[in-house]
Formats: sequence, structure tokens, C-alpha cells
Amino acid sequence: MFRYDLHIVRKILGVLVRILWLAICLTALVHAYREYQGTSDWKMEEGLAFQMMVLTFPSSLLVAAGLTLTGAILGLFHLALPASSKPEMTATWVLFVVAGYGQWFILLPWFLKRAEKSRNLNE
Repeated sequence: MFRYDLHIVRKILGVLVRILWLAICLTALVHAYREYQGTSDWKMEEGLAFQMMVLTFPSSLLVAAGLTLTGAILGLFHLALPASSKPEMTATWVLFVVAGYGQWFILLPWFLKRAEKSRNLNE
């Protein structure tokens, strides 16, 4: 019975942590939207990108590298990533959130379960 209760508590805490993390990410986006000054507000966009890089580290490094590589490849064809705007800022935010969510709430629990199973088999 006690083990079942602990399982329920873990599930509830897991859901609460997910909600809190997503709320923090959404708060960063809402703040950036409210402070956005115009068509090209690099200060807000870079601030939001930095906040998201912290919240999604280390997967944020892959997102940043992917965006950089995409920009470089587009440059070879005399194209560019979309200009600064609220939709561009939101799209970048979504990339970071998807990467961070996958890292923290899908991959990390999977690795932890796998490590626990491996440890139990070795004992």
C-alpha cells in the first residue's frame, strides 16, 4: 500500500513540475511580448532566447546550433531566416520549449529508469 501511495505522489509531483516549467517558459514569452518595441527589437528577442537557453540547457545548444546551421545553409542560396518579428520570436520559443520538454520530461526519465533497471540487474 505504501509503495502505491509513493507512486501517486511521484506522479503528482511530476505533473506539477511540468506545469511549473511550462508556466515559467510561457511567462518568459509573455514578458517578451509585452516589452516588444517594434518590428526589430533585438534586445527582447535576445533576452527571450537567453532565458530559453537557460531553461532548456543543454538541449538549447542543439537548437541554437541548428538555427545557426540553417541560417548558414540558407545564406548559401542567398536566403535568410525570417526577419525579427513576434511570429519569428514565437517560433524560436516553440523550438526551445519542444527541445527542453523532450529533454527534461521524456529523455531524462527514460534514462533514469534505464539506469535503475541496469543497477537492479547488476545487484
